[in-house]
Amino acid sequence: MDKKITNILKRAKKIKMLLTDVDGVLTDATMNFFTNPNKEMLEVKKFCAYDGLACHMLRDAGIKSAIITGGNAPATEKRAASLGMDFLYYNYLSKGPAFKDILKKTGLKAEEVAYIGDDFIDMPVLLQAGLACAVKTSIPEVKKIAHYITKKEGGRGAFREVAELLLKAQGKWPKTIENAKNGNIGKSPKPTLQVVNYKQK
Repeated sequence: MDKKITNILKRAKKIKMLLTDVDGVLTDATMNFFTNPNKEMLEVKKFCAYDGLACHMLRDAGIKSAIITGGNAPATEKRAASLGMDFLYYNYLSKGPAFKDILKKTGLKAEEVAYIGDDFIDMPVLLQAGLACAVKTSIPEVKKIAHYITKKEGGRGAFREVAELLLKAQGKWPKTIENAKNGNIGKSPKPTLQVVNYKQK
């Protein structure tokens, strides 16, 4: 087996939590805004259903998930809560402190956490994560430091691709398929989403 693939699988076997950026990873990086009747500007997010199901698959397998984003769209919080994610860190243009806080709260080691990013502000976490993943549409600088680059684009199943990589590397894929056949995907208890807003700290 190729040494690079062997290294990726070795890292993936240790992962107990998958962290992700939002814009450019869970979305295609397009930002849509509209003004409501009260003249408030709101942002609309377009998420991928395949990525959503992946969150349930991870939770069923005992793997936590969380978001660290520089944005603050309410839609992101609704989405994260509905998928049973564990943490959401808002307004973190500097993502290193959020990563450090997650490690402290969960008791996990950096090598037990994977992160998916696509742009400059993701680099501090990618450099620390046990498995650093870049989506296909990432900037070159991010791809250069990533252990794994997805075949899927951001907002089009990249998160799902990484989730499946983890499940397969850890030997949990057969159980996931069994859950699918029995209609049990997403049946595990959802945690209460813990939201941390940098601007309110």
